[in-house]
Amino acid sequence: MRSRRTKGLVTVAALVALAAIGGNAARGSDEIAPTGAGASPVVTETSTPAPSVTTDGDAARRAAEATADQAAADQAAADQAAAAKKAADAKAAAARAAAATVAADQARAAAAAKATASAATWTVKKVVDGDTIWVSRSGISRKIRFIGIDTPETGQCGFTEARNALRGIIGGQRVTLTAGARDDVDRYGRLLRYVDVNGVDAGLRLVKQGYAVARYDSRDGYGSHTREAAYVRADAASPKAACADPGAGTSSGSTAGSGFTGSWPLAGDTYPCPQSRPVKGNENSMIAHEPGDRYYTVTKPEQCFATMADAEAAGFRPAKV
Repeated sequence: MRSRRTKGLVTVAALVALAAIGGNAARGSDEIAPTGAGASPVVTETSTPAPSVTTDGDAARRAAEATADQAAADQAAADQAAAAKKAADAKAAAARAAAATVAADQARAAAAAKATASAATWTVKKVVDGDTIWVSRSGISRKIRFIGIDTPETGQCGFTEARNALRGIIGGQRVTLTAGARDDVDRYGRLLRYVDVNGVDAGLRLVKQGYAVARYDSRDGYGSHTREAAYVRADAASPKAACADPGAGTSSGSTAGSGFTGSWPLAGDTYPCPQSRPVKGNENSMIAHEPGDRYYTVTKPEQCFATMADAEAAGFRPAKV
């Protein structure tokens, strides 16, 4: 009986102890204190990592890695610089090639323009009178009649002055021929053209100087031409140039200093020149004939000269017979 009571007390005591332990657990395990004692101090544990140990091998490895990284960065920078230089060189080469192409194109264009200009110009071979010339190009010769002007004919007052004035403007030079009349040729087969030299209209210049008049245009039945208005204005404003009257010749006497005397014209002369200019110049042969020559009386002259020297100066050669 006593034994069972003792066991019961032990059981009760155990239950009480468990209850107390449970209450302490609810308040926090770090606040548990023995029954009947004051609060025990809170103990905080700090974990200190173990110090790392660096070996010489690790340091060498890291140094090698750093060197390799720097070398890679340097190589990348060098590659970038090389690529930039290559791009710049390629751009410069392209610019030079483009400039060379442009220069070559300009040279070709200039050569073509020069060739075209040369092909469009003619060399003056002979000035027949104030409004008629001979020109040549590439072995071809053409006789040109100026458009829209008229100058004195052989033997008329002003013939020599007009011819000499035209020689002074275009003689021996290259001229540009430009169509502009209603007809391309006149009734004598001469090309009708404006004649320009170094940008100067030779016909208009003669009109302004008084050696030519504006004629053969819409006012007298020949049709208008493209420069007619300028020619008519210049003619109205210009004074007529003075001239030396060549004389009409006489039935006998001297030839005004030419050295030829006797009756004039010579017997049987179908195409006489004025007595003051008895030397005949034939343009087809470019031969000059003077009185006494074998073919003088049958020669049809395009020009008449006072002396053979004048004829030679104009490009004719003396007849041999």
